[in-house]
Amino acid sequence: MNYHDPVDPMLKQFLKSRAQDLVIPNTVENAVGNALSSLSDKKVKKRFPLKSWRWALAIVAFFFILGAVSILTVPTFAEVIRSLFAKDNPDIGLLRAQELGLVINPHIKVKDKGYTLVINEAVADPTRVTIALQLFDENGKHDRDKLGLGDENKITIKDDKGNVVGSMYDMGYTSDFYYMVDFFSDPLRTDKITIEGSIGSLGQSNETLIKGNWDFSFDIDMKEANKQKKIEELAGSYTTPHGMKVTLKRLTRMVQGVRFELETELDDRAMARSSGDLWKKQMLSFHFETTDGEEIHSVNPRKTGYMDSLMTSDHRVIGNGKMHWSYTFKYLPEDEPYRFVLDAYSVAEMDGSKISFRPSELTEPKAFKIMNDRLELVRASLEKSQVNKGAHETVISFYGKMDNEIMHEEWRAYDSAGKQYDVLAVGASTIENTLTNHWREGYISMGDRKAKQPYEFRITRLNQIPKELTLVREVVDKRYKDPDWTVLLK
Repeated sequence: MNYHDPVDPMLKQFLKSRAQDLVIPNTVENAVGNALSSLSDKKVKKRFPLKSWRWALAIVAFFFILGAVSILTVPTFAEVIRSLFAKDNPDIGLLRAQELGLVINPHIKVKDKGYTLVINEAVADPTRVTIALQLFDENGKHDRDKLGLGDENKITIKDDKGNVVGSMYDMGYTSDFYYMVDFFSDPLRTDKITIEGSIGSLGQSNETLIKGNWDFSFDIDMKEANKQKKIEELAGSYTTPHGMKVTLKRLTRMVQGVRFELETELDDRAMARSSGDLWKKQMLSFHFETTDGEEIHSVNPRKTGYMDSLMTSDHRVIGNGKMHWSYTFKYLPEDEPYRFVLDAYSVAEMDGSKISFRPSELTEPKAFKIMNDRLELVRASLEKSQVNKGAHETVISFYGKMDNEIMHEEWRAYDSAGKQYDVLAVGASTIENTLTNHWREGYISMGDRKAKQPYEFRITRLNQIPKELTLVREVVDKRYKDPDWTVLLK
């Protein structure tokens, strides 16, 4: 239109307001523009007033755009909520947020270099922040592999004082959008958060990066979500046969999750077995179940097909021998009683178990048992060092069946002259011989026999295979699976 008409700005505002959250492909946008420009006022029949004709044309253009784009748009939270709710372990927290009206539309749409970044849904409470982020190419197709977070691309979370309290990552789950989340082991205490995205490049590391500016920022009011928080004080304490006292503390119910807190304390006997800071290296195994014995959630079990809805966990030292533990789950029953069951725990302790052998005799496997753990040495070799470039080191290959945990084990090696060497244990491990209805049975299998890929003790700086070798497990990650404690929670 080459003349001023007061209706023109109104038409533009109408189309803009109706299509602000749509990603219009370049081909569609160009087609609509060409169609509009090709129509002249001379082709308009006299019986239609000029203003009415233009409004009618605007409406037709809008629905043309809507029809074309509807083919290209993708489902977001609603479909994911439904799909997650249909699974064995649903995301009830996200469902609750939707039911309470806490899923907001921040109306984020940033376009540069032919790519459009869109955020139409976001939700936050003291437990976590979740946003559905989409990235469309010039044809209006969502590109699930173009955005990577790292040094150049970051999405940070700030509280109402401007302090950075978290950063978001892609949780996956769906190909329809980037499922950006951040979990908080310590619930947020703020009335407002600000989500800031600094996006400066698109593309994978093996391709040419597209440089641009897709930065965004929006606020989420936390007042309504904070009102939903409920704190329940818990009661119950138990001392295990081996000297760990466990005390339940509290439940904090929030919109998207439930935080469960407890404390542990080791007595003098247990502390004597874990000198220095060894006692701080611990792990708890427990589960929740209904009064009928049906599993709700499990944490660190040795069980086949266990229920897992743990979002985040944390533990810290609060005194000599004392630890505070917190676990945030997607949900826990609120209107019916259920049980907490302590299944096992582990603590790093001094050991001293020895395995002595002649490496030259490993033409046949040699089996050893230390405590309830079994190791089968299968080979000794001299290989290039993985730590010291240009050097060689002795490698002892083995398979293991471990009743104890292995995360905090420490090994040393001694040659026939008594010289000490550091040992690195590397390889793949799995949990085997587990049961579907038992949380404590099973063992950690070190190495993969089917693939003929054993675990390895790599003895650094031992650059020749000695005649005799002694491996000493100086620290064992001792697992105790005999606690017998169940608490009914109401």
